[in-house]
Amino acid sequence: MPVSIVVGLQWGDEGKGKMVDHLAAKAVAVARFSGGANAGHSVEAEGKRFALHLLPCGLVRRDVIGMIGSACVMDPVTILEEIKSLERNGISVEGRLKISSKINLTHPGYRWIEKQSEADLANGKIGTTGRGIGPTYERKFRRNAIRLEDVFNMDTFKTLVDFHTDEAVNSLNLDSAEVEMLHSDVEKFIEATREVAHYSDDVSLSIARFLAEDGLVIAEGAQGSLLDPDHGSYPYVTCGQCISGAACTSLGFGPASVTDVIGILKAYTTRVGAGPFPTELDNEIGEKIRQAGHEFGTTTGRPRRCGWFDGVLAGYTARINGCSSVTLTLLDVLSGFDELKICTGYQGGKFTTGRSMDELVPVYETLSGWTEDIRGETEWENLPEAAREYVLAVEKMVGVPVTSVSTGPGRDDVIWR
Repeated sequence: MPVSIVVGLQWGDEGKGKMVDHLAAKAVAVARFSGGANAGHSVEAEGKRFALHLLPCGLVRRDVIGMIGSACVMDPVTILEEIKSLERNGISVEGRLKISSKINLTHPGYRWIEKQSEADLANGKIGTTGRGIGPTYERKFRRNAIRLEDVFNMDTFKTLVDFHTDEAVNSLNLDSAEVEMLHSDVEKFIEATREVAHYSDDVSLSIARFLAEDGLVIAEGAQGSLLDPDHGSYPYVTCGQCISGAACTSLGFGPASVTDVIGILKAYTTRVGAGPFPTELDNEIGEKIRQAGHEFGTTTGRPRRCGWFDGVLAGYTARINGCSSVTLTLLDVLSGFDELKICTGYQGGKFTTGRSMDELVPVYETLSGWTEDIRGETEWENLPEAAREYVLAVEKMVGVPVTSVSTGPGRDDVIWR
């Protein structure tokens, strides 16, 4: 059986969690391949809403294995909180969670360093979550990071922890109370890492065995392709790679194992944090979308910036990910608009995801809206004609078949075409 990669095609928050959960019904394992606890996926199942940050969405299904790849970064304290949250809801991960021993750990001092770095940028802030993700990746590529496997040699582990504690204290202007707080957090970090080590595994070997036994593995991406540090809206990007090719690197399998890449697109566009956003609607329409779509961050609670669907960017990200199909999510949020717009180009034919992206001026195609409530609809023929036309217009712009449409938060609120 193949590996199916699920990846976001915008700035994240596209509804990947819901679709991964839906697809996991046929999977033996779901493997998270990028990001840290700065990303959040929401899943509604068993009458409850689960907000996951680093744990793979597949764990919500009790018979699915969940794995976390080496290119992710992990705060041991946070991951234990997530595990306990699932357990309080009657879902045990014991025997089902495998974390790469090569994963890099987020030392408590990194949060202090990242917050100070953001403050120093003043008006040029990136808009990070302040969870220490950036400094973790920086130290990974500086080749002195702490990896989960280090805890199995306590002398090495303690030396690394002390080094990064001293680095934080010496590089920041902390008062005595803050230093004491940091040292307390470090003790919690050490204990949590010892506990999390219980889940350490060779993820690559596990995936190879699943595939040899004809099991479907879903590779779950985090955030969105436009936050990728190479291909996204640089420098307003994250530090971990977000595109489909990163799945092979993080999880340790070859590209020949991949048979489909499923791109997730929201029926409109949102963004959290700073950075360019050509189709942003900083007006009553944008606020209407935000309220109808409950567009507030799963991890931070921050209100998301909202705007019209950008077909140019969607076509670009579908191409760099090699998408074989697309799922369009949150179509139900657009019910009740007299008209809808899709960005089909930019004035002057310009296109960039670099520093001058904020200079792009969208050119729109206007489509008719619909008034019918389509929430929970599962049949294509039952959609209003205007809704079907909207989906077809998106498909044309993206250049990849829209094979499914999500019409609500429930795991079965999906139309398959």
